Amino acid sequence: MNQIKDWDIKCPNTEHDCIVQLACFNESCKANRIYCLKCLRLGDHIAHPNDQYDLIKLLGLAENVKQQSEELIKKLNSYSEKINQQFQIIYEGIRARYIFSLEKLTQLNAQQLNQTLDYMLKYDEIAKRILLNVDQCSNDIIFQFNKIITECNLNLLNEYETNLIQMQKTEQLFQQGYALYQDKKNYNEAIKYLDEALIINPNHQLSLYTKAASLGKLGNYNDAIIWADKVLQIDPNNVNSLITKAESLRMLCNFNDAIIWADKVLQIDPKNVNSLFTKAESLRMLCNFNEAIIWANKALSIDSNHVNSIATKAASVRQLGNYNEAISLADKALQIDSNHVNSLFTKAESLRLLQKYVEAISWADKALQIDSKHKISLQTKAESLRMLGKYDEAIICADKSLLIDSKYVNSLGTKGACLQSLSKFSEAIFYYDQAIQINPNNNWVKNKKNQCEKQLQKRDQK
Repeated sequence: MNQIKDWDIKCPNTEHDCIVQLACFNESCKANRIYCLKCLRLGDHIAHPNDQYDLIKLLGLAENVKQQSEELIKKLNSYSEKINQQFQIIYEGIRARYIFSLEKLTQLNAQQLNQTLDYMLKYDEIAKRILLNVDQCSNDIIFQFNKIITECNLNLLNEYETNLIQMQKTEQLFQQGYALYQDKKNYNEAIKYLDEALIINPNHQLSLYTKAASLGKLGNYNDAIIWADKVLQIDPNNVNSLITKAESLRMLCNFNDAIIWADKVLQIDPKNVNSLFTKAESLRMLCNFNEAIIWANKALSIDSNHVNSIATKAASVRQLGNYNEAISLADKALQIDSNHVNSLFTKAESLRLLQKYVEAISWADKALQIDSKHKISLQTKAESLRMLGKYDEAIICADKSLLIDSKYVNSLGTKGACLQSLSKFSEAIFYYDQAIQINPNNNWVKNKKNQCEKQLQKRDQK
C-alpha cells in the first residue's frame, strides 16, 4: 500500500490547507467523500461514523470494482455478439435470396427461376420491411443505451478523453506559437497560434503570457497590458506578466505606474534585472537622475553587460552634465551592442553639448541609419547643423523630426532659431508660438521670440 504515501491531494474544502486522509463509504452521504482530518474534527460524516475508513480501503474497493467491471463488460459483449449473430443471419439470407450472378441464374430450373423472379418482384416491399423493423429496433436500443449512459453517468470517460485531447492540442498550438515568438521573432504569426490555443483553453497561462509579450514586441502596449492582466487574474505573482505590464506602462510613458509594477516584481525577485532596468529608466524619465543611476547600478551589479541599464546610466549621467562620463558609458554599451540606438544618441548628444558638432552629427547619423525615425537623434543632428551655421540643412532635419512628432518642442525651437538666423522673423515667431503653446515655461524659446519681435519692430521703423 505504498501508493498512499505518493498521494498529495489537497482537501476539497478550499479553506482547509490539508491533504486528504479519509474516505466515506456511506452510499447516501452528500458531503465530500474524500476529506481531511480537519473536516472530521468539524463534524463532517458524524451521522455515520462506522462508514469512515482510511484511504487504504479505497484501493481495495477500486480493485474489487475493477474486477466486477471486467466481468460486466464480458457479459455485455456476449449480448453484442448475439445481436451480431442475428444480423449475420439476415446478411446471409439477403445474399442467398437476392444476389445472383448470371452464371447462377442460368443453372436454375424453371420452377426455381419462377420462384426467384417472384422474390425479385417483391424485393422493394421486403427491403422496406427489413429497414423499418431494424430501424425501429435500432432506435429503441440506442434510446435505451443513451438512457443507461446518462443515468449511470458513463459519459465521464468520454469527457476525460475529450479533455485530454484538448489539453494536448492546446499544448501543441502553444509550442508552435512560442517557437515563432522565441526563435523566429514572428510575433503576428505567433499570436495566431496562441489565439487558437486560447479558444480551447481560455485560461492557458503560457499562451496568455506569450500573447501579451508578443503584443509588447509589436508595440501594442495597451493590448499587452490587457493580456498580462488576464494572467495576473489567475496568478497574481506571475513574474513574466508583471514584467510585461511594467515595461508596457513605461513605453506608454506611465512612469509612476511602471515603477509600481516593477516593484511588485522586485518583491518576488529582488535580482530581476529587467525590472531593475524598468524602474531605473522610469526614474530617469521622471528626471530623478541620481535615483535612476542607483537602480541602474543595482542591475549592473547583477549583470555588468546589461546594455539597457548601461544606456540608462549613460543618459542619466549626461542629463546631470557629466558629458565625458556619459560618452565613456555609451561606448561601453556600444561595445556590447554596436547598434544600440539610445547609446548612439547619448554619445551624439553629449558631443553636441561639448560643442563637438561635426562628431555629434556623425554619431547621430549612425543612430539614424538604424532607426530613421529616431526623433531625438534627428533633433541632435538638426541642432548641431544649426550651430555650424547650416540652417537650411538643419531645418530639413527638424522637419523630419516634426513629421514624427508635430509637438516636439525642441525641434520647433530649432526650426524657429534657424529661420531667425535666416532673418525670417515672422516665420520664426510662428514656430516659437507653437513651442510656447506646448510648453509655456520654455524661457529659451520666449527669449528667441522677443528677439524676433524686436527685429520686426526695427524693420517697421525703417
